Amino acid sequence: LLKVAVVILVYLALGPQALANDGWQQVDASAPFVDRNGVARFPSCSGAPEPPSFATPSPTEFSFFYRTGNPRKLLIAFDGGGACWDSLTCLGSVVAGDPVYDPVIDETPANLDAAGGLGDRGNPDNPVTDYFQVFIPYCTGDLHTGSRDTEYALPGLEKRTIHHRGYDNVVAVLEWLADYYTQVVGQPPGEVLVTGASAGGYGALFAYPAIDELLPWWTRKRAFSDSANGIINQDFFDRALTPEGVWGVWDNMPAQLANAFASGPDTLSIALNQSLAWSYPRTRFGQYTRAFDAVQIFYLNIAKNLNSPELWADPTQLLVTALEWSVKARASMLISALTSFNYRFYLGSGFAHTAIADNSLYMEESAQDIRLIDWLDDMINRRFPFGSDWRNVACLSNCLP
Repeated sequence: LLKVAVVILVYLALGPQALANDGWQQVDASAPFVDRNGVARFPSCSGAPEPPSFATPSPTEFSFFYRTGNPRKLLIAFDGGGACWDSLTCLGSVVAGDPVYDPVIDETPANLDAAGGLGDRGNPDNPVTDYFQVFIPYCTGDLHTGSRDTEYALPGLEKRTIHHRGYDNVVAVLEWLADYYTQVVGQPPGEVLVTGASAGGYGALFAYPAIDELLPWWTRKRAFSDSANGIINQDFFDRALTPEGVWGVWDNMPAQLANAFASGPDTLSIALNQSLAWSYPRTRFGQYTRAFDAVQIFYLNIAKNLNSPELWADPTQLLVTALEWSVKARASMLISALTSFNYRFYLGSGFAHTAIADNSLYMEESAQDIRLIDWLDDMINRRFPFGSDWRNVACLSNCLP
């Protein structure tokens, strides 16, 4: 209470810029609670076996981070960190010492303070430098969508429960934000950017309806997905994204996205973009990826060869998968753009993965010589998109680095 009182007094005395240079603060959010819709939530990290003995689970406490700024402008950023959806990915990769997802939170206030990209408040090109910023870590292997504890087993090992509670974690942060804006700020933000990288890009889109529900119609809203182009196969879809799936995605399914998820794996990415754009015509949606994103290709290759871990990093398999992923990712963005007036994409060249958390955000200009940061700035700030850098752009003959 004392800290809240100090925040209120400083804000009233000095205005919204008074808190702009504060560092990141960590908030424990691991306690179970009942959300505003009456749903019981159990925030948690995965509880995956902890190396080297694998006899005990890893820490399950969930926390998130915020950094003060102008509360009239709000950034909500979703962290990335892989995914797991069966015994081999959720347990086997951990036992092998090379997990394909982040089972615990590895961020600290210190390393977030040192982050680049949108986290770099010292860069004059950063369009969100003065925003009140919230960072949602990721430690559940479920793309921030889950509300289920699932038991997995490997031969020769005891069964282990993985807490796919990513969406419960998101709701915990949104409840905190709603209380903060009601009790401390006293009014909702006038501008909001929802973004995420990799797994966080999916989380940002899946949670967007819940975020929009907390905001008045007049808040200017933007959603930007970085390196999260959902090219998947039938097996992954059946295991993770159906009502019976291991993550419990449908326990949290927004009504606006139900038809998109019901459409199946081949059209999910397009249908998701369309559903959001059509449901929220006042919101701008932007998507960025590189033409041969090595990490997204790697995960599609895992899904295609799920029961053959020796092929997950096989060069020949990866080459075949790279060609498949690149063609489908480009087609997905093109069709989404042709059918949604408030959606734009930026398809850059190369193999690298994500941009918003490092300084490649300011150097990327491989799509028709338009800088990604200028594209994003126009998406966020330019009143009218016509004639701006926020347009559909892609590398053409120069898509390899």
